Amino acid sequence: MSETPGRKVPVTFAEGVRDDAASVVKSMAGEKTRSAEADALKRRIAELLVECKENPYIGELMGSGRHPELASCRRVRFDIPAHKGKPRFRLIYRNEPSDGAPAECRWLAIAPRAGLHAHRRATQRSRRAG
Repeated sequence: MSETPGRKVPVTFAEGVRDDAASVVKSMAGEKTRSAEADALKRRIAELLVECKENPYIGELMGSGRHPELASCRRVRFDIPAHKGKPRFRLIYRNEPSDGAPAECRWLAIAPRAGLHAHRRATQRSRRAG
């Protein structure tokens, strides 16, 4: 599926997503030597915001695997460009409505991959939203 060229989809945030982003960046900025990594992470999150506005299908559809309650959601595995290895962070979002052209891209969680934090937060926020 592709978006109509030039049409931007608004990105909205579930309650707590901005705090998620701040927390993830803060965890990277714990040491002075890592402040460059924290800045790179801020930039990457901002890039994801722009990417989602331009193409709400950038994320992989989660489907009914381990988290069936998030089956209609999408996830983006991401990290800073300098990181080697598996991406450490997840963005989980849902296009609303899920069928046809989305009217909005609703971010549900940004969190570390470890411990499935993003999945848990997205599940809680998804339940609250509807």
